[in-house]
Amino acid sequence: MDAVKLVVDLRESGLKPEVYSYLIAMTAAVKELNEFAKALRKLKGFARGGLITELDTESTELVEKYQSDLLADGVRLSNWAIQEGNSSFHGVVHERLLAMFIVAGRGIEAERQLWEMKLVGKEADGDLHDIVLAILASQKETSAIARMLTKVEVSGSLRKKKSLSWLLRGYIKGGHFDKAAETVFKMLDLGLCPEYLDRAAVLQGLRKRIQGPGTVESYLKLCKRLADNGLIGPCLIYLYIKKYKLWIIKKL
Repeated sequence: MDAVKLVVDLRESGLKPEVYSYLIAMTAAVKELNEFAKALRKLKGFARGGLITELDTESTELVEKYQSDLLADGVRLSNWAIQEGNSSFHGVVHERLLAMFIVAGRGIEAERQLWEMKLVGKEADGDLHDIVLAILASQKETSAIARMLTKVEVSGSLRKKKSLSWLLRGYIKGGHFDKAAETVFKMLDLGLCPEYLDRAAVLQGLRKRIQGPGTVESYLKLCKRLADNGLIGPCLIYLYIKKYKLWIIKKL
């Protein structure tokens, strides 16, 4: 954070640091955001374990402000680097911005940087595409996901399975189990087998929400599809009709 503040202060005081200084400061911002995110995850873990109390509203706002301020500084640094550097720096600048937004969990902004990189002739690594796809899925950004999947559609089977697995895990993380189930169906339609833990997580998520509207149908449909593909054993469905004190058992 000190490196970021130093370069920003120098620039705002009327001095012009070397262009590389902006890139170094952006790298420092990525590192700070990463350390901050790890500390925040650990803090939330302690809260879930009952070791500390949950963050109150004021603390949450301070956390969000710190992250937003750091991202804003990173964007300012990127603007200066692009303004004062030549075009050969543009790809690296967008790469740094991409890393910042990924670490901060900003899916839409991260997706934009992927396209910006492409426009300046720098292709991001496939794994970065998958990470952004997972973030977008966790936030259920439907339009952005559709744009990202256009690249997945024309990729090979191994790459396609990896990308769709990240998409699936993103939906699971965000609690969007209906979309996760749809992704499982899509993978099976393409002849791709979702990982066991992913399948189990989707089933468990739907089962916990079994009383929600439409969830029963989604759960039964997923069970049947997995059973048809030999990925789970036959399913027995129990239905109790209280009025008649009657149990109905059906095998899917």
